[in-house]
Amino acid sequence: MSVVKECVLPICNDIMAVDWVADELNGPIVPRPGSAMRVTFLKLKEGLGERDKGDVLGTIGGMKELFGSIDQITVGENFSPARAKGFSIASLAIFKGLDELDALNSNEEAVKMQKDKVRGFLESVIVVDYVIPPSQSATL
Repeated sequence: MSVVKECVLPICNDIMAVDWVADELNGPIVPRPGSAMRVTFLKLKEGLGERDKGDVLGTIGGMKELFGSIDQITVGENFSPARAKGFSIASLAIFKGLDELDALNSNEEAVKMQKDKVRGFLESVIVVDYVIPPSQSATL
């Protein structure tokens, strides 16, 4: 925690945390070097019911079946809302590499159809893409 306080907090305007249970993972817990990840945080519009929230969770959870480039995906409801700035749903998609993430992005029509299914339920979305650096071999 001291590293966060000394190195991260001085350069950040704000911080949030979203926690969810990552069930239904069917691969390695730690992504392989060279893997790409897409983390998505969703803030639902106020006043939505459980059914609407379920529709959003189901749409995101079903992305793996629609997009073969997704290696693993987990989606869930945030269980620590006090630290999440109103973001109540999060997902993490793992891709074998950047090419597979780019393949998802290039499938514009199918991606648009999925976004259109949930757009009316969302107030705000944050998406972060990240590539796990290749492992470095030690030199003596």
